[in-house]
This record gives sequence, C-alpha cells and structure tokens, in this order.
Amino acid sequence: MPVLGPGEGPRLTALGSTYTTKAAGDVSAGAYWLVEEEFWADTTPLHTHTAAEEAFYVLSGEVTAWMDGAETLLRPGAFLLVPRGTPHALRRVSDDAVRMLTLVTPAGLEEFFAAVVREGEEALLADPDRLVELAASYGTEIVGEYPAG
Repeated sequence: MPVLGPGEGPRLTALGSTYTTKAAGDVSAGAYWLVEEEFWADTTPLHTHTAAEEAFYVLSGEVTAWMDGAETLLRPGAFLLVPRGTPHALRRVSDDAVRMLTLVTPAGLEEFFAAVVREGEEALLADPDRLVELAASYGTEIVGEYPAG
C-alpha cells in the first residue's frame, strides 16, 4: 500500500489548477483518480463528463459550484458529488487558492490534463476549438463559460 506524505505525489499544473496525484489509474486499477487540487483560476468552464463521476471535498478556501441551474457556496468541509453527464462549473470566491480533495471515477481524466501540458496550454487556449476537441477525446464536453448569476 503506497503512503504519500503531505505535498507528495506527481504534480502537474493545467487550466487553472495544480494537481498533486495521490492515486492515479495505474495504482487504482483504473477505478479512480484521487488528487489534492489547488484551484487558483477564477472559474472553470461549464462542462460535463460523459463517462465519469467527479467529487470534491473542500479543504480550504471558498468556491461556488454551478450545477442543476443553481449556484451553491462551498466552504471547508463541504462535499459535492457531480454525477456523470451533469453540467457543472466552479468559481473561486476566496482570495487564496481553493484546496480540494478531488476524486474522479473511473480514472482517465488525469490523462486529459497531462495532454494539455504536452500540447502546451497557451497554444490550446489560443485555439479553443482544439481544446474542445482534446477535452472531448477524454470524455469531457465543454458546454460554455461559467454561467452569469
């Protein structure tokens, strides 16, 4: 059984978050990807995962989640489960990064973020159609911007 201390684990930064992987698909036999996420962007786009559930447990900071047509404030200790196929987005409301324990099941979404790093985030942001295409190839459909209140 692998043991990782605070801050340990493979790390990558992409699209407004830094992900410290605690268990990827290669360790969980594809069952899940578990990361400590530092979300420092203003928002994520509204998106859905076609073949995965995503869960967030807020460790520090404050974030709002847009899901099911409503915005909910999440503070430390809050838990959010996003069923597969559910459009959702996050917006950071605290000054500092939001730290969350993020679980995606089954594993695989970590490969999308690794692909963003490989292809170059700046190039992908300059070509939104390519970013949408890349996301779709990993089971994520980008629906639009974070909904305006």
